Amino acid sequence: MAKKVVKRKGHPRKAYTRKDGTKVRSTKVKPTKYKIEKKKAIKVLIAHDNRLGSSTTKAHKFAERIGKNKEYDIIIDKNRWKLKEKTSHTETNKREKEMVSEADVIIRIIPSPSKTGQERHKGAQSEIRKAIKASKPLIEIYEKGARDGPGRPLAEKNYGKREEVHLKPGETLDKAFTEAIEKLKKKKLL
Repeated sequence: MAKKVVKRKGHPRKAYTRKDGTKVRSTKVKPTKYKIEKKKAIKVLIAHDNRLGSSTTKAHKFAERIGKNKEYDIIIDKNRWKLKEKTSHTETNKREKEMVSEADVIIRIIPSPSKTGQERHKGAQSEIRKAIKASKPLIEIYEKGARDGPGRPLAEKNYGKREEVHLKPGETLDKAFTEAIEKLKKKKLL
């Protein structure tokens, strides 16, 4: 955390009486220096399923809303890849590793199953595996109707730094996100 040094000038203090009746004499307050720690913004990586257009749009809009708050610094794939840019597997892997290493917390938005039968793509899966390997806190936000896949590895299901939030009817992603961040702060993972 960045520290700011504050200097307090010396000044005379008048005598006064406290609420409990104790009398405090007048005196000269000495000049002092003290440090104030500035809060560092929490870097948030938003992982989403890239092949589903609605999921990508929803994640990017969610990132914009969170990015307006000075407490959070957003990391998202659209800032790392140009529109419709194709990269090799090694280049993609390298960029994902950089994003995960920079992040303090990773968020995954899990959409509900498609009515047309289109399966959810596991595009965010590699970022999640990298986050677990790097021992980063993980927030999974399940939209209404979404659930864990039965074929999901136990290492992901039993990950200790994972916070799961299921959206209730009428609840927004923003509210679920702040709720999960508070839970992680209580666990002292952030």
